[in-house]
Amino acid sequence: MRRTARFLTLATALVVVAPSAPAHADGARTTGASAGGTVMAFSQVSRRCDFSETDYNGPTGDGRPIGTIYSDGSTITADVEILTAKPNMRYDVRLIQLPRSSAAPCWGGDPGVAQGEVFTDPAGAARITLSDAIEPWATGAWIWITRPDAFSQNPAEFYTTDFVAQI
Repeated sequence: MRRTARFLTLATALVVVAPSAPAHADGARTTGASAGGTVMAFSQVSRRCDFSETDYNGPTGDGRPIGTIYSDGSTITADVEILTAKPNMRYDVRLIQLPRSSAAPCWGGDPGVAQGEVFTDPAGAARITLSDAIEPWATGAWIWITRPDAFSQNPAEFYTTDFVAQI
């Protein structure tokens, strides 16, 4: 019992003391590692294409996504990973450049939008990399993850980034 308590105390101290890696808005990626870029945290907030929040849409899922947005000045890339989501399900992932009119759509193929789909494995994990040319008008970007609903036009599950990454 004492050994376990000492181990947990030591592990907690190491986590608290460990330095965190800085997140840079721009930076070159290195193969197999996340160097540079902006780390994007997600929450279950439904948003419109202009990044404004919608009303009356509560959280519906248990997924834990995280992403990183990189820019080299002409291309924007997002690495997105989701864990503990619904197993064996399809999720749509969009990288959306801003500013954008609230009337402008943001589906794959629209200017400033890169879209892809992922299928979670039996543990509920999936990973995708999206890339797009930076539009001349773009100053920022964000990520939107949705799981389609068979019986509604509203997504069955959604996750959006908490802030807009500057390009």
